[in-house]
Amino acid sequence: MFNLIFAVLALAVLAGLLMLRRGVTAPWHARPMTLVGVAGTAGGFMVVVWGVGVLAGGLDDRESCELTHHTTYDQAWRTRTGANGTSFFPLTNACNEHISLVPAWVNPTITVLTVLAVSALALALFRIACPVRAARRG
Repeated sequence: MFNLIFAVLALAVLAGLLMLRRGVTAPWHARPMTLVGVAGTAGGFMVVVWGVGVLAGGLDDRESCELTHHTTYDQAWRTRTGANGTSFFPLTNACNEHISLVPAWVNPTITVLTVLAVSALALALFRIACPVRAARRG
């Protein structure tokens, strides 16, 4: 899943570079609808990554720990520490104190995508409230 997200972001960067080479009249960050699109895309990726983290353990955590990760399932430790998969963020779902079912990249990716989405929406609102005129090239 991380490879898919990385590939989409790499393609987005290449598309942006092609737009710059062709001479886009206004910078992308001066267009509010482009910023709303960036925010929507980041929000969509955030939901997908959050879903990957929530469903990381599968339907039965005990079986995932024992059959997939080949480790013991410690229900008492999970209940005592709150690592039983009941939190919305940060996502925690652990077999025991050493093995987590949620991949390590999920929580940082959710954080980065959330910051990107909120920042793009805030900048779009700022651009709508205070429009910037595109400078013409001479």
